[in-house]
Amino acid sequence: MFVACAVVGNVAAAQDLNIDALGEAPALITADELSYDEENGLVVASGNVEVSQTGRVLLADSVTYNINEDLVTAKGNVTLIEPSGDTVFADFVELTGDLREGFIRDIRVLMADNTRIAAASGTRTGGNRTEFRKGVFSPCELCRDDPTRAPLWQIKANEVIHDQENHDVIYHDAWIEFFGIPVLYTPYLQHPDPTVDRRSGILAPTFGTSDYLGYAFQVPYFWAIEDDKDLTISPIVSTEQGLNLTGEYRQLFTDGEVRIAGSATIADREETNNVAQDRFRGHIDAEGTFEIDETWRWGFEANRASDDTYLRAYDFDSSRTLTSEGYLEGLKGRNYAAVRGLAYQGLRETDRNSEFPIVAPLADYNFVGEPGFLLPGGHYTVDANLMALSRIEGRDSRRLSVISGYHLPYAGPIGDIYEITAQVQADGYWTHGVEPGSSDVNPSNAPGSDTAGRVFPQFAVKWRYPWMRQDGSVRQVIEPIAQAVFAPNGSNPGEIPNEDSLGFEFDDTNIFKLNRLNGRDRVDSGTRFDYGVKWTGTFGVEGSANAFVGQSYRLTENHDVFAEGSGLEDKMSDIVGRVQVRPIEDLDLLYRFRLDKDNLKAQRSELDLNIGPPALNLDISYFFINNDNGNDEFGDREEITFGIKSRLNENWSVGFSHRRDLIDDIALRSAVSLTYQDECFLIEGVAQRTDYRDREIEADDSVFVRVVFKYLGEASGG
Repeated sequence: MFVACAVVGNVAAAQDLNIDALGEAPALITADELSYDEENGLVVASGNVEVSQTGRVLLADSVTYNINEDLVTAKGNVTLIEPSGDTVFADFVELTGDLREGFIRDIRVLMADNTRIAAASGTRTGGNRTEFRKGVFSPCELCRDDPTRAPLWQIKANEVIHDQENHDVIYHDAWIEFFGIPVLYTPYLQHPDPTVDRRSGILAPTFGTSDYLGYAFQVPYFWAIEDDKDLTISPIVSTEQGLNLTGEYRQLFTDGEVRIAGSATIADREETNNVAQDRFRGHIDAEGTFEIDETWRWGFEANRASDDTYLRAYDFDSSRTLTSEGYLEGLKGRNYAAVRGLAYQGLRETDRNSEFPIVAPLADYNFVGEPGFLLPGGHYTVDANLMALSRIEGRDSRRLSVISGYHLPYAGPIGDIYEITAQVQADGYWTHGVEPGSSDVNPSNAPGSDTAGRVFPQFAVKWRYPWMRQDGSVRQVIEPIAQAVFAPNGSNPGEIPNEDSLGFEFDDTNIFKLNRLNGRDRVDSGTRFDYGVKWTGTFGVEGSANAFVGQSYRLTENHDVFAEGSGLEDKMSDIVGRVQVRPIEDLDLLYRFRLDKDNLKAQRSELDLNIGPPALNLDISYFFINNDNGNDEFGDREEITFGIKSRLNENWSVGFSHRRDLIDDIALRSAVSLTYQDECFLIEGVAQRTDYRDREIEADDSVFVRVVFKYLGEASGG
């Protein structure tokens, strides 16, 4: 019931009428004029009428409520606002008193996300189901200059049903039109309404071709098992390699989440000097994280493939090394502890996985003491590490390492800043199969078990003296930095294997670190002096820049740790630095370098440049490393990658990218893309050529096209 009591008086002007009934929700009517015909049971409102009840609002030029029949009739500029945010426009509406059921003529619906439905008439039932006759559905915005023009795409049907309870839009005898031109007919079509975030069903198919797969076709099926879990099954059918079953499972828990993806197939596999037919090939890619309490959590990552080239052949992944890990870690206050287990799989042709390390356990404990220990501002730190490393074939090692230190910051009377550090690293090793002084992980004449150890003290004093200058909107800070590190020489005995200190890179980020190597197996021994200068400037509204240049001098050479070409093999190091400039919003430049100390020739250069607004944006990345000394660990590399993107207008954008090996003068990857995107439609085309070669991986040309219809899904092919 809409109302159930009489109004005192027959006419009211510019008044509110609050009418309720026992056991029913009250309704509030606001209008310029209100009248009540008690004899016929009619409430008539006219002029800016507004009726509110149970979250629904009805606006119209005039509204008549028949109490006896419980019917509301609205005429003229009728607007019905639903609790969901949907808005219904019409010329004439006849509804029940609770505004949930009735008939609507010349109906137009604007949903909460601006999707539109229009029809000659509509019937509402139950407050959650609307049936439209001669309806049109489209999420596309209408042309501002000519709203009568057909949208980019729309669906016309003899009958359109919006089931708000099941969140479906259903069509009978429907045509899909582009720019008002019918292109596809279907007797029945159903898709989720705009309120649906996820639902089971077939996802967009993908079509493609490659030399390895031949013609390939993939149709994913998404299964929303429950609110907290889902499964996507994506079989790939190809003319050359048959069926490949891929899938991904995801689940949320109250204390964590898990994701498990993988694939499996029976296909050809290239082996040494021949192609093996009908071999099992597949991979797994899984991860999970779980909270135990406010301090502790545990998790895992599992990444394995059946063979070296499988992931790249099927375009699943381009990694060259897969890492699997399980861990338990905790963080509380100034304490951190973690226990990990690690396993690796190499995917290069030269990798021997039987010689890859298996690390379990790898335990760390880190503690930072409260400031004020012994002296004001002073604090101590403890970093403990336990590692057990083994191989199927090759050397094994066990390590217990503890680094304890005391750190004292101090501000001088003239504004200079000091940091004094004293620390000791104590290591104990239990090894098997280690050839002293050799980097070979599987030597043919390896000895048996052995023990080794060291105690390595360091004392460092770091000094900084920042100077600041303000000149209008320009602010500059120049800061000379110097550090003296005192430590004994020759603290890397050959009996200690180098497992975690490989791949060292000397640059501006680690010049002032006490141990500039990555791990603990090798220490940065000897007395040295590090020095440099840092400059920072800000100007204008958003402009900023900074630069740094530095060098290191060692009293004695350290060839047992730093190889030729590392930049630290001599007493005087190479010069390292960086320059970063952002003068305006649309210009970013970062240049990092390492220069030869004798002739200032570049030994390593990295350049990243991004310039231009979205209308025309250029991105350049350049990398160079010199290998004058011919050491395999520091091989020659010089590459450049650049991309140009242009947003031509609100909807169209085009892009081009190119990656090139400048040493061999070959293109590694080139791609061009063209994209159109608006509020209801996206079409993207990408054409590319790659020139990576590794056994069955050959140079490849591909074209990929993706088409997305809002709410209807997408279709893609290549």
